[in-house]
Amino acid sequence: MLANQISQAAAIIQHGGIVAYSTDTIIGLGCDPYNRRAVESVLWLKQRSIEKGLVLLTDGIDGLKDFSQTLTSSQCSKITSIPTPTTWLLPKSSSTPAWLTGIHASVAMRITQHPIASQLCKSTGAIVSTSANFSGYPTATNQQQLKDWFGPHLDYVIIGAAGTGLPSEVRDLISGKTLRQNR
Repeated sequence: MLANQISQAAAIIQHGGIVAYSTDTIIGLGCDPYNRRAVESVLWLKQRSIEKGLVLLTDGIDGLKDFSQTLTSSQCSKITSIPTPTTWLLPKSSSTPAWLTGIHASVAMRITQHPIASQLCKSTGAIVSTSANFSGYPTATNQQQLKDWFGPHLDYVIIGAAGTGLPSEVRDLISGKTLRQNR
């Protein structure tokens, strides 16, 4: 059954839809990062400014390569050595769409270990992954909240085992600074 749900969610993402899904941290809203209209719809739903940028989720180190500048083997090892969900700020590639990075010179990316999010990424490539909430408010924790808050604007919901319930830690790969700790 999960494979069928993943297949449906992936098809919706590939056709410009918005999906709510479980991640290794919290419930996320996602779409195709190359589809500007879909990204703008997610931003509209969240009431979030495009200048802030968005996080991209991928299932492995190779998924980072489409959006970041070339990473050294040492940098790749650093990214994969952290056992907890960590969003990395990476130097963006010249082909990374501005609607993903906002005013920033970096792209925010996380490798997910969550079975649903990971399978979605395997089926679609990297996906936008932003918390399922209105900007500045708590994140949705269940399907009823998703329905109440976003109603018909979500094209599909696929919720599985809960993640940590906390936003991921955010680290800058180049400076080494931790910008948000996992609380």
